[in-house]
Amino acid sequence: MTLRELKTWFPQVYPPDGRLLAVWCAVSVICVVAGPFGTDQVPLVRRAIYWFGSNLVAIVMSLTIIGTVNRAPILARLPEVIRLAAGALVFAAAFSGVMTIVNIMVFGLGRHYPNFLELFWTTALIAIAITIVIYTFQSGRTSAPSSDSVPRFLRRLKPGLGHDLVRLAMQDHYVEVHTAKGHQLILMRFSDALDELDGATGWRLHRSHWVAAAGIADIKRVDGKTIVVARDGAELPVSRTYLPILRDAGVLNRFLG
Repeated sequence: MTLRELKTWFPQVYPPDGRLLAVWCAVSVICVVAGPFGTDQVPLVRRAIYWFGSNLVAIVMSLTIIGTVNRAPILARLPEVIRLAAGALVFAAAFSGVMTIVNIMVFGLGRHYPNFLELFWTTALIAIAITIVIYTFQSGRTSAPSSDSVPRFLRRLKPGLGHDLVRLAMQDHYVEVHTAKGHQLILMRFSDALDELDGATGWRLHRSHWVAAAGIADIKRVDGKTIVVARDGAELPVSRTYLPILRDAGVLNRFLG
């Protein structure tokens, strides 16, 4: 990952949120007091270091791995809840491997502590449960916004597609709509679809393509041409006509430097 990619990726994976710090502290204190997995026999200071450190590693790894898997282009066509669950499994495997090594270093080979498989299944079940709860909460919170706040065009979509718009593409007499949850073809003119977006944040890239601001995963140059990589992995050409619009909006500088 280049420095430019890191600068745009980091705030998306680690959004500034005091609630995350509160959860880390609360869970760590509970673990220190309860002393699960035999850590109640470990001296208090050493136990506190172990649990605060372990939970910090778990939070950092889970946000990084689950977020990365969720945005992987190869999984873009899968439902978001499946991508999140897959990310939770990958995180569980990686975290269990790290903690198995840490446990050996902290407790030694002679002490009893959960082995890799025990850690994996416990971590996987917890991670999947948490991601599903968060996904359900967020879907419920955003699935039914007031009709006044929803752009007219989004009211044409099937309910299951939600309102997290990624991009639009012209396909003959149809508009191909892509959201975070799937895609749909709508019989209408492309220009009419753009008019019905009612100020939704995004940019027209080409006579046949429009992308939402939140739908841009990267921007790159290939053989002198500017290409926008959408969150679903699609590579969208930017014509010279619309390139100044992206430049004036600061989008090019954010990705290309």
